[in-house]
Amino acid sequence: MPDIVFDIIGTCIGYDVMLDAISTRLGDRLLEHNINVELFFNAWGTACERDFSYLSQIGHYQTTRKILRATFYRTLYHAGIQDPKAFASEDDLDFLSSEWLKLKARPELPALWKLLRDNGFTVWCLTDGDQERVKGYFRNSNLEMPDENVISCDSLGVGKPTPAVYEYMLNKLPNHGADSWFAAAHQWDCCAAKSAGFRTAWTNIYEKYPGEDIFGLPDIVAEGLLDLGEKIVAAQKNSK
Repeated sequence: MPDIVFDIIGTCIGYDVMLDAISTRLGDRLLEHNINVELFFNAWGTACERDFSYLSQIGHYQTTRKILRATFYRTLYHAGIQDPKAFASEDDLDFLSSEWLKLKARPELPALWKLLRDNGFTVWCLTDGDQERVKGYFRNSNLEMPDENVISCDSLGVGKPTPAVYEYMLNKLPNHGADSWFAAAHQWDCCAAKSAGFRTAWTNIYEKYPGEDIFGLPDIVAEGLLDLGEKIVAAQKNSK
């Protein structure tokens, strides 16, 4: 039976809850400084991902939730707020951090996973998020996912895109890599997974453009999640 491993946050789980939270809590204040909510959140999330990766690379692994809090005021400063702690309070940050726990699945995800399972795939998750938080996202979305199929980098003490993470995941699969796919909305994720030996599938729901001139192309490029599933199923059938 084929296996498919999904990146979770950004791929399966969307960011609408956080965008709404930032807009509700800080939107008017940000607008006074001509700061777009989506652009601010993208900068904040990117800063978090960068520091998560760099800390992992130097052997000083920290959880993403901790890093998200630590990069908040710095991101405000780089967005043009000269006194970030006067602009946003600790209560504001506590509110946004609590909303981070309330993220939900992208609308097409239940149908995608059903399509794959109906076609014989075992679905796995590989995430930089901690397992309890990711399980909470599934509960928020009324989705079933066995605990043993959710692999968090917290348990490894090293984060994506370190090659060892993907090698560990590939070796953990029942077939040890045979008929194994990796799916993500992040091209860096697909690039690393492909180097480890996965067949890869990328969806444009987050990054929009694949940046193939720097990442190369994954095996599948898809528009949205259902298109991703249909193309994976077709490719798997054609490979037999």
